[in-house]
Amino acid sequence: MALEATHMRIALDLKEKYQVKDVEKYIVGTIYPDSRYVTGIDRLLTHPADYMDWHWDTAGDFKKGWLVHLLADKIQWQVTKEMLSQVFEGETGQGSEVWVKHTAIKILQDMDDVKKFDIKQCLLYLKFTDNPNGEDLKKMQQYNMILFKTYVDSDNITIDNYHYTWKEFGIGDDLVAKVKLQTEKYSKDEVVMAAVSKIYQQMLERIKIL
Repeated sequence: MALEATHMRIALDLKEKYQVKDVEKYIVGTIYPDSRYVTGIDRLLTHPADYMDWHWDTAGDFKKGWLVHLLADKIQWQVTKEMLSQVFEGETGQGSEVWVKHTAIKILQDMDDVKKFDIKQCLLYLKFTDNPNGEDLKKMQQYNMILFKTYVDSDNITIDNYHYTWKEFGIGDDLVAKVKLQTEKYSKDEVVMAAVSKIYQQMLERIKIL
């Protein structure tokens, strides 16, 4: 998955394509799928396999945002694998070596993306929430508040902001420490950082033509 600043940025850049009228619902829709970390519902409910069959032209704005999230996850993975194939070498699966390396790349991209748009306006939308899979609304609000705290001081965002996010999402301390260490390592690698700076534009161009 892409991280939430990346999701919000690309959603805003695609709102004309998807003829969005209610930006608040659209933005909350685009961050919705990762609420599963807080609500505990099955990933297949928030990341359904049939999303390419959704009819965005008749969907509400929340669902349009949700669709953009799923497209962004798919395209980001493709672009990152093309640009940084070494990230995907090793064991795969949740908490694996590849998961740690890929998460580090996503953090670095998110830190770059958060500087490129007005995320503070998006944070104001987080007072709204929805529960399309019947989630506990208090947990949905808790999820939104985690994101608010992560990005509220976006001008001074650091790797530690994401350390906080992952801990709040229930990722264990040992795994969070590995992600932080890998993120710091990649942040000093000029080749990796040059690639990271190009991922977003490639994502946007590919989604625009879908």
